[in-house]
Amino acid sequence: MFTIRRITTATLALLGLAVACLVAAATAAAIPIEPPAGVTGATAPPVQPLVPPTTTMITTGSPWWTFVLVAAAAAVFTAAAALMAARLHGAKPAQTITT
Repeated sequence: MFTIRRITTATLALLGLAVACLVAAATAAAIPIEPPAGVTGATAPPVQPLVPPTTTMITTGSPWWTFVLVAAAAAVFTAAAALMAARLHGAKPAQTITT
């Protein structure tokens, strides 16, 4: 029974970490980037040229720290999963108590 509890607890913790990583990534991807202070007319829609350009510039991407945040969360998730797997691998079988 003790081993089943440990496996269940480790699995639920692993699923919780996965959900937390997904929520953090989705939140970071959904937040719009605010224009820098002092920039006027940043909210006006862009003017479409009459001739379509040959290259397209995309400037609505996420800032660099978003990728660092997601990478750090992934590293923590991987380390936690490795520690849980190591603990489960080294677990001793349950001992029966005889009286």
